[in-house]
Amino acid sequence: MSDKFCHFRCVKKEECGLLGTVENATIPDDRLMLCRHCAVEGCARCVPGSPGQSGEKLEHCQQCMPGYGLTAEGECEMHGLEIFIGAAVVLVIVTILVVVWYCLIASKPCVNPEGVQHGLECRERMRLTQPRSTEPYPLSTNLLRENVAGPGTMALFRYQFALLVWASGLLTAWLGFVLFVSSDLLILGSREAESPQMLCAVIAWGHARQMDLVWTKVSWLVFAYLFSFGGAVFYGIQQTKLFKSVHTEHATMQSFAAKLEGFAPMTGQEQAEEKLKEAITAAIGSEPVGVSVAWDFASKRHLVEAVLDQEFGEGHTGQHQSSPETEPIASGALNKAEEWATDIVLHAWHVHLEEHAVNASEIKTMLDEMSSTSTAYVIFSSQETRLQAVQTASDGGIRVGGRPCSLTECQYAPEGLFWQNMAVTPEQRSGKIGMAILALVASCAIWTFLLYIPYAYYMASFSYANGDEPGEFSEGLFICLVVGSQLGLFVVSSMGAKHACFHSEDETQKAYTMFYNAALILNLVMDIALQTYLSYLQMVGVGAHTSDGRLLGSLDSLQQIFESYPIQKSVGKLLFVYCWPCTFFVPFLAEPLAVQWLPKHLAQYIVGANKKIQGENAEKALELGEMEQGRYADCIFNVILLSCIPFISPAYLAMTLSALIFSHGYLYIYDQIKVLRLVRKFNFSDPEVHWLGMQLFAIPCSIFAGALVFKANQMSSKSGVLGSGYFQGGSLLAAVVGAAALHFVLHLAVLELVVKPMGQEHHLKSNALYAAAARDCPATYLSTNPIFCLRSKYVLGHNPPQMMYFPGKEHLMQPNESIPAYYQGPSSKS
Repeated sequence: MSDKFCHFRCVKKEECGLLGTVENATIPDDRLMLCRHCAVEGCARCVPGSPGQSGEKLEHCQQCMPGYGLTAEGECEMHGLEIFIGAAVVLVIVTILVVVWYCLIASKPCVNPEGVQHGLECRERMRLTQPRSTEPYPLSTNLLRENVAGPGTMALFRYQFALLVWASGLLTAWLGFVLFVSSDLLILGSREAESPQMLCAVIAWGHARQMDLVWTKVSWLVFAYLFSFGGAVFYGIQQTKLFKSVHTEHATMQSFAAKLEGFAPMTGQEQAEEKLKEAITAAIGSEPVGVSVAWDFASKRHLVEAVLDQEFGEGHTGQHQSSPETEPIASGALNKAEEWATDIVLHAWHVHLEEHAVNASEIKTMLDEMSSTSTAYVIFSSQETRLQAVQTASDGGIRVGGRPCSLTECQYAPEGLFWQNMAVTPEQRSGKIGMAILALVASCAIWTFLLYIPYAYYMASFSYANGDEPGEFSEGLFICLVVGSQLGLFVVSSMGAKHACFHSEDETQKAYTMFYNAALILNLVMDIALQTYLSYLQMVGVGAHTSDGRLLGSLDSLQQIFESYPIQKSVGKLLFVYCWPCTFFVPFLAEPLAVQWLPKHLAQYIVGANKKIQGENAEKALELGEMEQGRYADCIFNVILLSCIPFISPAYLAMTLSALIFSHGYLYIYDQIKVLRLVRKFNFSDPEVHWLGMQLFAIPCSIFAGALVFKANQMSSKSGVLGSGYFQGGSLLAAVVGAAALHFVLHLAVLELVVKPMGQEHHLKSNALYAAAARDCPATYLSTNPIFCLRSKYVLGHNPPQMMYFPGKEHLMQPNESIPAYYQGPSSKS
């Protein structure tokens, strides 16, 4: 009825808009059996027919929403539709081409079985193996307690396990309220309404019931905040003690090395290693056992890699290196296209079929012309000697060639150093980081304006009333957009972090985690805010009401609008779909197939079809991937999404928590298999990335603090009145943001002042010497330095020379105590 909200009268078709009914609800709907408003898709100002009017055209649009154009028939046509059609056409064409290429390489006969066999054997050797054994760890290995690849690996799995425990605790607490208070908490805000009568009932019941039960949300948020903050501090203390225990009780390569910085760069013709040894000996009174100088070879990186590949090829004894037969030249456009695509794949795998033979004189010339950086890693015979040297240098300083130098403890394991980036200065890196940030912002903007805005305009055409809501096609399109955006941001973030040229893998992973999370949060805010705004405009256009009978468009504050049922329902559903399955599950479901199985499967076809791919090239094509610590970024963003759910209707809280537990349970199992079977040997010994993960957990805790203030303020509202809490308007926003910011500062302060000191005291319990530790560790500050390995053979004249460390090729390494190189590969021992 026009004068009574949520009162209805039975009328005939021709009486719609008459007899006291709503004047502009003149459209008889045979499917819903009601009189409805004018509802042209994408219309901002719709003109209905006159009451009693009959015929096919009972409604037409006068003004379309942004992104739509008005047609001569009074309809609204979306402008961005051609973008989706074009993207779909391109996707179909690319898919067809990829399938054709796959069929072509799969149909080729296997003429190189020895290359495939050699590559697979080397792939097996790359896996993590048990100490003093070639057998891999059992899949049932408890990675929470067993140190298979450094304390950082244990910390990564403990972090994931802690998140599962945390989410399970929050879900249990919420289900307690459901069980002992009301099961309505599971449906508040998610009930559908397919008619005005149902919508009125749902809005009235939902708002009243939500206000009756808002105390449960507030109580849960108090528990969630205290449980999250207290649990984070307790967890941080335990993991800090873990790193301290491992580093003090077990000798690693870091235990014997110190970082020397500040000396004048030297040329390759100088005996840089010996000069630094002499200077350090004179300064501290004891001679180090070795010095690994960082050289500036970024401009010659590809040549250095080619020489190292050549060295590895000369050291192979397992595969007969016969001269491969010349492959016939492809004829026909299709075969040439297949070869072109295959060459692109091989290049991405760093497989080079052209001969790159570099003679000894060319290598010697390259090394002589090279300049060093101002950094070197000094190796001492014992941990105690290293500590004394660092302390002596701190007190009296070290001078090399008249220049003062610093000697500090090593932060990073040798496997994690990027020797090719050592010449990059902090000033140069700042510029690279700035460019990476600009690239991320540009990527978010391009994605939003080219694809997401047209989609948002399409979604805004739904009124969320009378059953007019997005269907499965809309949700499927949304999933594709979200997953696509996350994949694109992953690529841009990863490239940006690598382009910054950090000196270590840990620094790179920290930068990637920061870039990726910042980009995802920015993308999330832009997407949700845009779609919420457009949905609000559309609901205003169709006359959506609040529970007290007011038009949604008549609300004069953002607080009232956000607390209204139509907006809560729209944002709640959108945010939940963003979480599940878009972010929580789909990207990780595809990872085993796309990252693990598919490259191996393609490599077996490509290597088997080409006799030229043998030895080192076959190994590269079939090698295992690297393990990275980017999982922290995935975990943190998912938790941030979860922490936003308490702002909206209660129904989505249990669903989101359950989805998070399921997806991260799957992710934990997958990572367990990945570490033990699907990646090459690695060692995460440093706590920096894990520490960043603990710091970033301050964000969801801060959001919980803000949500607690918001819901507590809502609980203080007058019964049935939107936005009537103690804080209103700008003061509420200030209170919410202030609570979040205050906790963020408090959280970081507690980590820095309480948690971090737990791991700063070092009392050495291991009396191991470097010689003993290096006998069991192939990766040292000497064997991971590519230029030192080449200088060992071509400049310093070591016999046998220091062999470059690479996972799976430890059997090529030979001991030489004069270097000092103590590790004996399996072939040497036998």
